[in-house]
Amino acid sequence: MSATEHAPLLRRVTAAATLAVTTLALSACGAATLHERSQPTMTLDQAKTRIDSYQTGILANLPVKPASNPTSFDDLECDANDIGPHGRKQTWRSADFENLPLPERAKTADAFRGYLTGQGFQPVSEPGVQIGWVKMKNPKDNFVAILDGATDANRTFQLKVVSSCLWPNGNPPA
Repeated sequence: MSATEHAPLLRRVTAAATLAVTTLALSACGAATLHERSQPTMTLDQAKTRIDSYQTGILANLPVKPASNPTSFDDLECDANDIGPHGRKQTWRSADFENLPLPERAKTADAFRGYLTGQGFQPVSEPGVQIGWVKMKNPKDNFVAILDGATDANRTFQLKVVSSCLWPNGNPPA
């Protein structure tokens, strides 16, 4: 494939990745009104502890183990186009699995759904968005767990656990 032929593919992949991250950030925040978004939250450190707990439980209940230890945490400011106030953040952590064939991915996705459903998580569907992941959300804290690449062997098979939008120190600015 020449560089000229490769450029459109790179643009499509970049656009898909941007859409996925934006969708992830927008759908994981949970609070719908300015009043709700202005309330105290857990801290960023507390969210990281909860993510570790969720991720540990999920991984212990999957038939496959990640290829390496979970990555360091990534923090992102919540969408500036939301209704505010600004300054809230999300954090997440991921773990990559070896390149597994689709039957193994399907078995892992079933175990993922089963375990999280038992923990109170609910499936999240996003009409019109078909990106090969299984997404579950805990309605109690709006944390999201995603098994990316579950239905597409061309994608990296990865577990992501994402916090809701929160104030880094737990309190909105005065």
